[in-house]
Amino acid sequence: MYLLLSGEGSSDIGNCNLAINFCDRDNFVEGPMTVIVDQLIEIFQGYEMSHLDTSRVSFVSERHLADNKLPAKKKSMSMRGKKKAVETKYYYENARALASLAKQKSIEVQDKVIAVLFRDSDGTASANRGNWSDKRESMLRGFNDEEYSLGVAMVPKPKSEAWLLCATKDTKYQNCIVLEDESGNDDSPNPLKEQLLHSLDRNFDGNNDICQLIREKLIDIEKIDMPSFSAFKENLKTAVEKALS
Repeated sequence: MYLLLSGEGSSDIGNCNLAINFCDRDNFVEGPMTVIVDQLIEIFQGYEMSHLDTSRVSFVSERHLADNKLPAKKKSMSMRGKKKAVETKYYYENARALASLAKQKSIEVQDKVIAVLFRDSDGTASANRGNWSDKRESMLRGFNDEEYSLGVAMVPKPKSEAWLLCATKDTKYQNCIVLEDESGNDDSPNPLKEQLLHSLDRNFDGNNDICQLIREKLIDIEKIDMPSFSAFKENLKTAVEKALS
């Protein structure tokens, strides 16, 4: 099994450490969301084997997916009785492009490839791109239209800081569902990024320390109970089970 990941930046999935948009493990600097994916896969596969530690992971940037957008299908989402909304087309096209790259990677590595597409559901850049359920469903339809059953939609509500804050706030893991109603806009009063910084007492060195907190189970991903996180987990679990079957 192999992983192909796409995110929005260094604070979520990660990035290439060179000025490139597609890289394998040697040039990939993982972010907190990648460590979460890696840990969950170890749980779902039933044995300890980190895809990060064994270099079975590649990264593709948001820009690369945009530059490699696939031609529109004549029969797509509208054939299912639901017109493709302009604001969710971005997520649908991202998923199709990632699925296509995953198929190519599968041939290259001669193994099944789980494709994880991370996108925040709310924020200044994407506030007009539909709501959480529409965005997630658009991704899943994109994977489905490319006939790729190992695609995973990783869509926090409203953004990844909410998932991390659930595990680091004063009342850890309790009533975290209310965080999904927070604004994802960093310019809003008391934004989630600032709340996360406060919960970590600001005594940390960015993403590296957050990744370490996850690795050491000080952020226990098995205790995070939020609808958007649960939807992602179930999607990932299904993909892992298919990949291992």
